[in-house]
Amino acid sequence: MNVTKTLFWRIIFSINLFALTYQLTAQSIPEIPFDIDFAGVTVHLNEQSRVRLQREVGQLYADRPGLQRDIESLRQLTPLLESLLKAEQVPIDYRYAVLPFAGDEPTGYWGLTPNRANALKLVMNGVVDERYHPILATETVVAHLSRLHTVSDNYALTLLRYLQDDTLANRPADKVSSTYLLLDAQSPLLIWRIMARKLAFEHEEPILRPTQTYLLYDYRNAAGSSLRTISRQLQLDEERFRPFNAWLKAGTIPAGKDYPVLVRVTTDEFLDVKSRDAIRRKSSVAGQTDVGFPVLTRLPRSTVSTHKSAVFYTINDRLGVQAQPCDNVITLAHYGKIKISNLLSYNELSEKDVVQPGQIYYLERKDRRAKIPFHVVQKNQTLREVANVYGVRLKSLLQFNGIQPNQRVQTGRIVWLQKKRPRQQPVQYRQLPVNEVEPATEDSVTTASPALTDSLSTQPVADSVQTTAGQTEPVAVLPGETLPEKVVENKPLPDELLDELKEMLKLHVVQPGQTYYRISQLYGVTLRQLYAWNNLSERIPLEIGQELIVDLTRKRPPVRPKAKVAARPKVPPKPAPATNVAAVSPAGRVVYHVVRAGQTVYRVALIHKVSVPYLMRLNNLTSYTIEIGQRLLIRK
Repeated sequence: MNVTKTLFWRIIFSINLFALTYQLTAQSIPEIPFDIDFAGVTVHLNEQSRVRLQREVGQLYADRPGLQRDIESLRQLTPLLESLLKAEQVPIDYRYAVLPFAGDEPTGYWGLTPNRANALKLVMNGVVDERYHPILATETVVAHLSRLHTVSDNYALTLLRYLQDDTLANRPADKVSSTYLLLDAQSPLLIWRIMARKLAFEHEEPILRPTQTYLLYDYRNAAGSSLRTISRQLQLDEERFRPFNAWLKAGTIPAGKDYPVLVRVTTDEFLDVKSRDAIRRKSSVAGQTDVGFPVLTRLPRSTVSTHKSAVFYTINDRLGVQAQPCDNVITLAHYGKIKISNLLSYNELSEKDVVQPGQIYYLERKDRRAKIPFHVVQKNQTLREVANVYGVRLKSLLQFNGIQPNQRVQTGRIVWLQKKRPRQQPVQYRQLPVNEVEPATEDSVTTASPALTDSLSTQPVADSVQTTAGQTEPVAVLPGETLPEKVVENKPLPDELLDELKEMLKLHVVQPGQTYYRISQLYGVTLRQLYAWNNLSERIPLEIGQELIVDLTRKRPPVRPKAKVAARPKVPPKPAPATNVAAVSPAGRVVYHVVRAGQTVYRVALIHKVSVPYLMRLNNLTSYTIEIGQRLLIRK
């Protein structure tokens, strides 16, 4: 009996000691070291600098509730920020510079003051203030930081240059080590606050246990809607929209630019919100075939694993796991008791892909065929996303549709999901609603005739896969036409004409490390113009050496040099034989253009000296997207 009592009191003592230790650790302030590892650089502090940094850390801890809110906000933003930082090869430590800074002169995300935001061409007016949009501000600043980093290999110095003066980017590189930086009294205020955040956040985040864990849902295509309307549609309280949407100053979200609305949701709400948003986007699409997919069923944890952090589902009759905050491919593979390479293979992921919290990842190999025969590709949807929706292998979709792994799938294309499309069956497209079709800029393209969007476009289009030599696949015939007598493929233009055409179009060759945003800033055009002119979107990666149209302001078409022809003696024409003219039809030749790599609707129109609206009307095109190998009718 005495032994039992002794053991009981020892357990109670151990529990109290652990609780006391936890409280003391949570209330302690981290000690300031002389050297701080930041972005792969050793930031050295002297004694005066340590006192300065200690004061900044103390100010953070003076408002513990505010410190915890900032840690939770950064924890929720990190999955979205990480992919943007990786795209520009910017270190993850830069995330400590993201959250707005309070003070006498409050800043937006990334310490954006009005002057710095103007220099980076961010919009600030009575409708929006893009300094307070975490995604748009990050895309802009990260591209700018990447440009500044070319001056020096020291990432801490790059951040220091950004905080001091943008004009330093044009100065010669300082003779400093790429792995060492000394901070002194002349260093800007924000660098001290960023270092203080790093020390405080890294000290507190491992022991922070919020009462409710939130993820961020990225709500797109919200132009014309208010936050109240979106909250009703998603069946969420308006309070969930408050923390990350301070950028919106008006009642409704403006058109002309896709402003992502970030909504806080729990892990249990994430799939329901995603489903409601999908229904909203598909409600106006006739004949939508993927409603109800993927088929999800949540599983009790005890049936698969007892790991408290794992949430398992069956997804399209396969075992899956829902990613939680701070999960990665290693933890997900551990939950499913599979190899990391198998997890990447089952989900068609690469080591560079970022795990998105709330998403379901396959723990078993997907099927070779889907449960339904066809799918209509939506705006910005990739073939990998289609494969995950239906639980079918990406390799199968590529084989079924004759698509190359790096080929873009055009919006509205009908994808075969169960068997290979017959060779005699051309690729088909379905016209999506106007608000689902990729927009074109008004200042760069003449508005197409309304007749283009009146009828449902289900006409077959020529396949993008070339056949063997000497053979051609069936050419799709437009309504009211007969088969062409001859299909004229585009021959290489003369060098002088190509030079004139390139000069007129003003092309840019993509260099290593360049992004859409950096190129748009380089030439003073908008991202929307860049996407529309080049038949691209933000989800299509750039390739080194790729040519992009960066200017379409000059409308003068290139003129082919006229060959000099020797004068011939005039011969009186022979009289035509008497013929019933009404019984003879002219043998006019139908001319087609086969789209080559890098060509857009605009370039094809320029080559053949026709207008864009005429070309679109003749080919029944409803958007400015075309595919390699597609045959366009030039004249009847």
